[in-house]
Amino acid sequence: MKPLPALGPAPKIKDDQEVPEELIGRLYRATESSVFDMLPELSLQDRAYLAMFCYRKSHLHRIGLAIAATCDESVLVQTWGTALGQTLFAQSREAPPPPARAPGQHRAKITLATLGGSSPWVSADDEDEADEQGA
Repeated sequence: MKPLPALGPAPKIKDDQEVPEELIGRLYRATESSVFDMLPELSLQDRAYLAMFCYRKSHLHRIGLAIAATCDESVLVQTWGTALGQTLFAQSREAPPPPARAPGQHRAKITLATLGGSSPWVSADDEDEADEQGA
């Protein structure tokens, strides 16, 4: 996934003001699958705002890309400009990156070293047993 292009100073994005607080509240209360149930009631421009809002939040990044995938490129470009709109559109159509570790793959087992010969450490219980057997 390519990062958003940096063309001069970063533009001041005020998408938080474009997404109604009520919708943000619903978004945070919703499960990942129920977020998509909210989309049909939103206009295409509201989806574009919501997509960028989520995209910029690390815990909602994946949802932002999924919402952007429901938007037309023209709407994303009209809402966010050519560079941001096209990049968000392209990233929303890319295959998701593979997980860091394949499912079912586990770390190697850790084994502890064993001492050869007799143990140099003797507990008090071992000493008592040795005294009883020797007496």
